[in-house]
Amino acid sequence: MRRRTESLERLNHLKRDDRDPLLAAANDARAVGVVDRDQMEELIANLHAIYPWLASASTAVMKQMRLRTLTGPAPLLTPPLILLGPPGIAKSSWARDLCRVFNVPSVDIDVGASNGATFSVSGVERGWGSATPGRVVRTMLRERIANPLVILDEVDKIPEQVATSGGGKLPGAFEVLKSMIEPTTARAWSCPFYQLPFDLTQVSWIMTTNSVDHMPAAFLDRCKIIRLDTPSFDHLAAAGTRLLRDRLLDDQHDLGGELLNEGLRMLEKKHARVSLRQVERMVETLVEGLSNPRLI
Repeated sequence: MRRRTESLERLNHLKRDDRDPLLAAANDARAVGVVDRDQMEELIANLHAIYPWLASASTAVMKQMRLRTLTGPAPLLTPPLILLGPPGIAKSSWARDLCRVFNVPSVDIDVGASNGATFSVSGVERGWGSATPGRVVRTMLRERIANPLVILDEVDKIPEQVATSGGGKLPGAFEVLKSMIEPTTARAWSCPFYQLPFDLTQVSWIMTTNSVDHMPAAFLDRCKIIRLDTPSFDHLAAAGTRLLRDRLLDDQHDLGGELLNEGLRMLEKKHARVSLRQVERMVETLVEGLSNPRLI
């Protein structure tokens, strides 16, 4: 009773609407994506079957989870990963499908579309008109979980500084991220909005980028960089065929696959670089052409 009273006193500075989610999560928070070793390896194998060219990313997660499941079932947790590779190879899609197969909520943040991601990640301090918790904490409270997976797209676009509404400058998101992924500080990370410590040690971080050339060394030292290659012709053809099978009638699969492979071979002969996004557009064109009735 005394401990509960002390906990409530720590929340006195919050309005009831802000206090209630904290109390609910404190009483019912859990870790999700709990698997034993066999289940984990089956899920990773399923992911690898979809993205064979991203084998090094899947392997990094599998190695981490093998350690975590040595003594029994454990929830999904990855080290902070930076997926480094050319655009259009499905880095973000792989991360989202990792969440899907383990049934773990994701926090998707596009750095280029979120003013550098600082406020999206950490939130805005109480007292400002735009005060709000960051999306990581919001997801933890809304889902009542300890281990969401954060997907940061185009992390190389994080600026050194961000402008405030008052005309001032704040450090870019790299400084915030360092404190959120470093285990010693993540264990009691101070949320600017709630002005309370949160344990972020069970949060997984997957970041995508085309380059690490201008990213701070102190940040890179805290992450595992996974270098990825462009998918091969066979990988692209297999991915396109899988997309076609999901969108075409059964009796159209063979024709769709033949047309797709013919288009890819033509591009290969021209020595053109083909990305997964191009394959997806080819699939959309084929589906539209094969699905729409024709007037004779």
